[in-house]
Amino acid sequence: MKSSSNSAVGDNLAAGRPSALPPLSPTSVPCANAAGSRHANPRILAVWTRDLDTTERFGRVNVARQVRVAMREIGQVTNRRLTNAFEGASSTGSLLSAVVALLGNLLRGSLLPLQCALFAAAAGQSALLADALEADVVYLDGVRTILLLRRLRRASKRLRIVVDLDDLMSRRYDQLSRQGLPLSLGYLERMVPRAVSRLAVTKRLAHLILSYERLALRHVEREILRLADSVVLLNRAEAMILLASKRSKRGSAEAAVVAIPPIAERAHDIAKLMFSPLPDCWRAIFVGSDILVQNRLTIAYLLDLWRTFDINTELHIYGRQEGPWPVVPNVIFSGYVPDIRQAYQRGSVMVYPCLLAGGIKTKVLEAFAHGVPVVGNEATFESILPPDYPLVINDEAALVAFLKNPAAHADRLAQTADIISSYLAREHTARRFLDRWRDAMLGPAG
Repeated sequence: MKSSSNSAVGDNLAAGRPSALPPLSPTSVPCANAAGSRHANPRILAVWTRDLDTTERFGRVNVARQVRVAMREIGQVTNRRLTNAFEGASSTGSLLSAVVALLGNLLRGSLLPLQCALFAAAAGQSALLADALEADVVYLDGVRTILLLRRLRRASKRLRIVVDLDDLMSRRYDQLSRQGLPLSLGYLERMVPRAVSRLAVTKRLAHLILSYERLALRHVEREILRLADSVVLLNRAEAMILLASKRSKRGSAEAAVVAIPPIAERAHDIAKLMFSPLPDCWRAIFVGSDILVQNRLTIAYLLDLWRTFDINTELHIYGRQEGPWPVVPNVIFSGYVPDIRQAYQRGSVMVYPCLLAGGIKTKVLEAFAHGVPVVGNEATFESILPPDYPLVINDEAALVAFLKNPAAHADRLAQTADIISSYLAREHTARRFLDRWRDAMLGPAG
């Protein structure tokens, strides 16, 4: 069975508007006209590495949809897909292009991530280059667009190019390698032939691939800093890590680095609906598909907690799962629900002990937006921790005590209502998201 996770942050665009943190670097080259001011209605070419209109919605797709809507507010947008070697009818030719790209990079003494090589054939399309050269600014969706980025920069030194890295992939692969975790192919896993997928996750080969990808991704992330005008990440901590690598290569990097977290706007009456009065009975929820390794780790940990400590509070796990998972008392796999509000009902508390840091946990913001408190560890709230938030629990014994009787912690649960509301209004509004993306796309005004 194919997997999808329940998520609705991207659909909370109200009528489709976008949030953000201040830029981490003021260095940027504005997209200017002959008079030296920003274009009033710039031509934008947006190149995506995946289908954003799929019915299966999850973190990155939802955030990308927010970005797409924001770009429509900024200028005239043309959207193009960069397909990978496992898509379309000519997969043999595309795989051959990937092999040629890998070998070519090795001969030149550089490392190309395998996941980037899969897009080699599409990156070489002449029509895509022609579209880019007619644009005022080009948006590239992620590290996997590196071959197209190289081609665009060779063709034009003046073309403004913005690369949306989303997460710092080298950091994710570093953690997978250090923790001895299996190779994660992300959304590409659904496209890779089963035989190849099974081979790629065998222990020895997976370790080799992880080690190679980690080194190659670091190399490519630094190269993106040299070639792009602006680089965007979701997570301020990861933006700082990338900035540190930029500063370590003196004189070689030009790109501004900005952190722009997604929208999570909260209905004005949600606190009253969810917290007034406080529910007498609480249930725990987790939202996410086990197709993603970070969700798989958390689901396994939660099942172990419920089994080991005989927790009577019901745990409902939402999202399509590939499993199989063991039957554990008081744990219900509720599957995929078309309307995520079914998961975020009154009396729910999201439990998310995060075991793999990186990116921004959009399910946390989604829960906040629906008025649902979240209990998690420091990694859960990396770059999205509201000041004085009372439900950060790093100790397992304290977490178990909370889960066994959430109602006993009513005072802490009640505190979250105002804290969450003010935090989202300050950091995750559609207007702030749009303003920050306008600066990232066109360069700071003035």
